[in-house]
Order: sequence, then C-alpha cells, then structure tokens
Amino acid sequence: MPEPENKKVRIPPNSKESEMMVLGCMLTSVNALNIAADRLDATDFYYTEHQIVHTALKTAYKADKPADIHLIAEDLKRKNQLDTIGGVSYLTTLAQYAGTSAFIEEYVSLVKDKALLRRMIDAAQKIEKSALEDPQDVGTVLDEAQSTLFNISQAAQRTHAVTIRELISGVKAESGIPYLKELQERQQQFQEKGVDESSITGIPTHFLDLDKMLNGLLPSNLIILGARPSMGKTALAINIAENICFKNNVPVGVFSLEMSATQLLHRMICSQAEVESGKIATGSLSGQEYQRIVAAVHSMQKHTMIIDDQPGLKITDLRARARRMKEAYNIGFIVIDYLQLLSGSGTIRSSESRQIEISEISRMLKNLAREINVPILCLAQLSRKVEERQGHRPMMSDLRESGSLEQDADVVMFLFRREYYDKADKPGLAELIVSKNRHGAVGDINLAFRKELAQFANYTPMQPLGAMKSNKDAFAAFSP
Repeated sequence: MPEPENKKVRIPPNSKESEMMVLGCMLTSVNALNIAADRLDATDFYYTEHQIVHTALKTAYKADKPADIHLIAEDLKRKNQLDTIGGVSYLTTLAQYAGTSAFIEEYVSLVKDKALLRRMIDAAQKIEKSALEDPQDVGTVLDEAQSTLFNISQAAQRTHAVTIRELISGVKAESGIPYLKELQERQQQFQEKGVDESSITGIPTHFLDLDKMLNGLLPSNLIILGARPSMGKTALAINIAENICFKNNVPVGVFSLEMSATQLLHRMICSQAEVESGKIATGSLSGQEYQRIVAAVHSMQKHTMIIDDQPGLKITDLRARARRMKEAYNIGFIVIDYLQLLSGSGTIRSSESRQIEISEISRMLKNLAREINVPILCLAQLSRKVEERQGHRPMMSDLRESGSLEQDADVVMFLFRREYYDKADKPGLAELIVSKNRHGAVGDINLAFRKELAQFANYTPMQPLGAMKSNKDAFAAFSP
C-alpha cells in the first residue's frame, strides 16, 4: 500500500543558519572563537560538516593558535577531511555567513537550544524503549528516566569540567569574582565582624561547636548521624532542620520513614514554642504557653519545610522525590529518618544480601547529594554491640549492616547520652562524637538536652569559682 503523499519526514530540531553563523563568527573573530569554543561541543551541531569544522576550530582554540579559513583548511586537509565538508569553498561560505560578532552569544544560545531539544528527544526514545520492554521493576525504570531528564537539565545550566585558571580568575567560580578578590572581601568581612562572630562557609546549624568543627554543613556532603534507639537522634536532626529552615531561611526537605508528618510537626512546635509535649497533647496550657505556640506557628508558616512521610520508600523513589523537591522548592538541606527503613532499588544483585543493599543505598545517597548539590543528613541505627561494650560509647564499626557507610559518608557522627544507661551520669548532657570529617577535624561536642521539649541546645560549662578574677584584679586598671 503506497504511503500518503502528504506524509512528511520528521527531522530533529536544528537551525543550519545559526550553526553557519556561529562557525562564520569563529572563523573571523578571535572573541567569537573564544566564546563559542568554550560554550559549545561538536555534539551541539546537527550537521556532520559543522561538527568537523567546530572540532578543528576548538583544537586551535585549545592550542592557543590563530584560526582562519586558510589555517583551518590546511588542518582539515592534513586529516583528509577537507573534501568531506565541501572544500575551501564551504569554509568561505561560512565566513560570508558571519553575522555581527557582538551577537555571538545569541547565536550560540540558538544552537544550544536546538541541541537540547534533540537530547530530550533521544532521552524520550530511550525511555519509551525501556517502558515497552515491560520491565519487572517499574520503579527502577522510572528512576532512570527521571535521572536522565534531570541530568539533561543540569547539563544545560552548567559545564562539568573547569580548569584552576578559570576558577582562580573567577570565570567559572560560583561567586563569579576572582579568587584573590573574594579572599580580600572575606578578610574585610572578618575584620568588620571580629573574631567572636561566626565565619563558617557552609550552612550554619547554630550549634556553635559543631559549626566550628565542620565549618557548617557543606554542599554535596553526605552526613551520617548514628545512635541507639531513644538516644534522641530524630530530635537532634529535626532541631538542625529547624535552625537551618527558620533561622537561615533555607528551604528544607525531610523524609520521615518512621514518624508521620503530624508527629514531626508536633515535635517542632514543642521545640519552637518551648512548651512540653504532654501539655500540647492534652490541651492543658496556660495563657502564656498558648501565646507562645501561636507566635511559633505564625513564624513557622513564613518558611518552607517539606515533609514526606511515605513509609517503606525505595532509594530510587526517594531520589526521584528529592529531585522534584529541588526543582519545585530549591531545597538547600535534606534529612532522612532513617537509613535502615529504606530499601534498595529492587535489582537481583541488591536483594541477595542486606549488606549489599545498604552499600547500594549509601552510594546512591552520596551521588544524590552531589547531583543536587545539597548536604544530606541521614540517620542510622547502631548495632547491639554498643550495649555489650563497657562504657557503651559508639564507634564506626557499630554502623549496622555495612562498612560502606563510613566509606561513602563525608561526615560520620554519633549521639551518646550517658544518662540513658545511668540516670545519675551527667543528666541533661549529650555528647556528639564526630568520628569522621573528610574536610576537617574530629572530636567530641557537648550539647544540652531538654527531654521534655525534645530539644538540643548549645552547652556552656559553668566556670569554677577559682577561675573568676578577684575584685582586686578586675579593678587593677583603675587603681591610682
């Protein structure tokens, strides 16, 4: 049966004129050569002859050599590619197509946009092929599809590799200014603030000793917080999330696999209003306590915190939801409570052993932190070996089911309250043990714990009386 005459062959999006404009500008302007060679790859061009010409131009750019019609023609002739592109006459045609080199960035954007559309079509075709194969694990296919599209989105916004020259000069730096100038500004700010003011570069948790040790929570870091049940690890994680969200005004995402969103909200209101949990649960509130709750609720509503309390999440589902949070709310911090309640992707390999499954989960969490460029705080249960050890002090080997956690994580911390084992042993005091810190020091941090409010706070030790100055010393400067 003959095909209808009006049926058209669908050609992938492209703009031959834009590609010719870009190459023409590169052949006739050094500035255009620098801009286009930096922003475009050969794969961004649809036509084979344009890919060949761009590769030759970019090679000249990297070698810091001049590039014009004659030099590029000689280079292509050596490679036996000159006839493939249509000879010197086609290079001359390209040069004649050169528009105003001042508009080179606009021409480059047109070429990039068409290339992006073609990549989206290729991704959609691959996704369609995977879906038509009727896979057994739909969640894995869905995660791969979302990851593919997300990577295209991220690639459209930034380049992957940079030279130290570009970073130092500020061309590819996140701040957009030269390194030495940024350092001078930091130095000036520090002098203006004084030594007592916080000077951390990451996201402040407002637990002062922790911020000093970790330099704040740094982007793309995976942080593991381990503890035995009832030590208060969820309370500490939520306190950190509250401080980051409500004090720093940074959107936060919370994945709670153990507690419901309502229970977490109840905890946060207790902490923010400083009203005991039991009083809120029963409604036995004084007028002043009620007013504190009203003020806390109104204040919390001004900030963005997203709670996902879906139980039994697969790691692939969590990654997909985290990406959506990043796209929709631009979250700057993620809390996961807790790791052992997550399941793997469901592949045969990961289902063989829980240890392999946890290894897969920790690796994918680290990749997620780098992918969306936010710090991730993941809680983890410790094994019962802690209970058998004298002193019950946790260590890295106590992380349950896998040694890959301590390998993949940038920071590993343990929460330890002595009063859990002995009511008279340092009541109201908790120790946060930083056992691994890829970017700095390790050590112990003391925190105050108010159990009735599920709240941790900075700990300030009392000074002994002997350490205080006598009146004579204090007023020595005023003595005649």
